Amino acid sequence: MGSDKLTVDPDDGECSVGLVEKNFYAFGTESDPFLLENRQELSRVEVAYETYGTLNDARDNVILVTHGITGSSHAAGKYAWTNRTIGFWDGLIGPGKVFDTGKYFVVCMNSLGGCRGTTGPASLNPATGKPYGLTFPIVTVRDMVRMQERVLRDVWGVTHLALVAGGSMGGMQALEWAVLYPDRVRALVPIATAGRVNARAIAFNEIARRAILLDPHFQKGNYYDTPDGGPTQGLALARMVGTVTYLTDSIMEELFGRKPASQETALEHDLHARFDVERYLHDEGAALVKRFDANSYLYMTKAVDLHDISRGFPNMGAAVNRITAKTLLVSISSDDLFPPRQMEEVCDLLQAAGRDVRYFCMESAYGHDAFLVEYRKMLPALREFVLSL
Repeated sequence: MGSDKLTVDPDDGECSVGLVEKNFYAFGTESDPFLLENRQELSRVEVAYETYGTLNDARDNVILVTHGITGSSHAAGKYAWTNRTIGFWDGLIGPGKVFDTGKYFVVCMNSLGGCRGTTGPASLNPATGKPYGLTFPIVTVRDMVRMQERVLRDVWGVTHLALVAGGSMGGMQALEWAVLYPDRVRALVPIATAGRVNARAIAFNEIARRAILLDPHFQKGNYYDTPDGGPTQGLALARMVGTVTYLTDSIMEELFGRKPASQETALEHDLHARFDVERYLHDEGAALVKRFDANSYLYMTKAVDLHDISRGFPNMGAAVNRITAKTLLVSISSDDLFPPRQMEEVCDLLQAAGRDVRYFCMESAYGHDAFLVEYRKMLPALREFVLSL
């Protein structure tokens, strides 16, 4: 979950991979569809992806980076020099950086069910020629991983990964990779995530979904050709709910407190007078509406809720026992969405199985969003781990 954007930091060697482009790969036919975990099928899947660095002759220098809930395949660089924003992990990817593109071939794909280049609810259903809407099948994090495995194999002939790393929903994908394909993942870095989602996270996701579903412009998900723009207010409210879970009380107090957005309108009895924190939430909601599809938000949050690496296994221990990759687990001390205890549980199980595992709890007051906002605090632990591979 979490935010998914970084602005340029002139002191951080930003955009060292330079200008990048989004690429696409499609697979599947009516006779050979992509079979989902729930046994439903997609006859065609188009996948957006970006790459950084060069694939070696042995095809064994691949780092797969996986993104958060409203993220995309744009992990590093810029599409144009005039862009103010850069890839969500630009500070980690590039020549000489933690994920050194002089040594590794870094790949990032947009997740299945999303709306930023990969097949999702807003995509055209080949059978009808119209957007899927709510006829799109439910997808899981495991389905996202299986899609990634297919693309890696088809496009580059890659069957083994040097490393899989991701934060939040991306961390869920990283864990699933190591459980599904234990002999094909050499190293693993799940960040600010969990082996399965807890009740509190599911509860907030349900509130966010209801905000979208109750928007009068939702129209049962069939809003793509309507002049009103669809459930924009519901999606904005959903993002506001999510934003509150990404930050801690102390950071919100430090950033906003009870400061009014404007001294001229901060009247105690004016219903429409906004505090600075209200303005921030409205801005966050409006920003998501411009770049994300409401139906995809429903599907992505549901995929997160369904995440449980022990599904299909006797228990969590049996699932974790399948992981053979050298592992660095990263949690955030103040993360209320995915508390450190959830990564500690996975760490304990890996240690009990005799695996090579390290655990790093990043001290930060930012909460869940720290894996993006304060990613520099992870750099020493990440660099030491990657250099040990």
